[in-house]
Amino acid sequence: MIMKDYIQIFEDFLKKEIDHNNPKNLYDPVKYILDSGGKRLRPLITLFITDLFTGNIKNALPASAALEIFHNFTLAHDDIMDNSLMRRGKKTINSKWDNNTGILSGDVMLIISYEILNKYDDSKYVLLSKKLTETSRLVCEGQQNDMDFSLVKEVSEEDYFNMIENKTAVLIGCSYMFGGIISDLNTNDINVLYEVGKNLGIAFQLEDDLLDSFGDEAKFGKKIGGDIIEQKKTLLFIFTQAKLNGDQRLEFENVFFSDKIDDLEKINSIKTFYESSGAVNYLKNKVEKYSANAKNLINDLQIDSGSKLKLNTFSEKLLNREI
Repeated sequence: MIMKDYIQIFEDFLKKEIDHNNPKNLYDPVKYILDSGGKRLRPLITLFITDLFTGNIKNALPASAALEIFHNFTLAHDDIMDNSLMRRGKKTINSKWDNNTGILSGDVMLIISYEILNKYDDSKYVLLSKKLTETSRLVCEGQQNDMDFSLVKEVSEEDYFNMIENKTAVLIGCSYMFGGIISDLNTNDINVLYEVGKNLGIAFQLEDDLLDSFGDEAKFGKKIGGDIIEQKKTLLFIFTQAKLNGDQRLEFENVFFSDKIDDLEKINSIKTFYESSGAVNYLKNKVEKYSANAKNLINDLQIDSGSKLKLNTFSEKLLNREI
């Protein structure tokens, strides 16, 4: 089955499941954000893995929906915290309605994500909900760390990796793990799948940081240099700041933290620092490291070589944004 088929089946299921209508001002924003597109990466992962091991994606639909609804709950609340007006080319919930609506609609999406897991028998429900609960807490920790980073001028590399692991990677890991749980794999393989997803999630976020500054705007789907303008302390920033000394470091920080320099000039200047410091190559090496970790973990799974090959190919496409 091709990815387009997965998405169509998933969209049909999601539309049917989100059938709450009253109060209108609670559920209209939920339907609005869930209809506003997105790559559906997390449900696709769970659907693919379930299909790979069982040949039946129907069992994976509720878990996939839970992940996508949970993900959109985090986006709805992130948009309020960031005062974001646009997402995926459309107004955010807080922009189209207001902050209070965004908060409550986000809350109900979180609740619905657990409610949908009730479709499974008790043994599967316990495993799925336990992991989603842990993931929820870690995502909140990651978001708080990210917010805290905006208040300081220096962030350690260790703290940065801890933040992206929690904010981004654990939910990717959860998506891989859900596929293993639904496919009734053994406990060891289920846990290995989680680690596969987590390593890929870290690599994916690092790649995202790189594309934000050096990607093709048309392919990336976002304006290039957003992280620089928002003064985000990505690995590119952290490495460059640590590498520079004296006047060079002072000049770099003065440009990065300035609100008075023209956006384009600032982006180009900071990108030059990123390249000359070696940060770009350093980041690329980290992407390769975490990608290799995922590949090695897949090879450790107690599954046949054909399935390993398919899982490796899928994971590479995920990282290369070909899905």
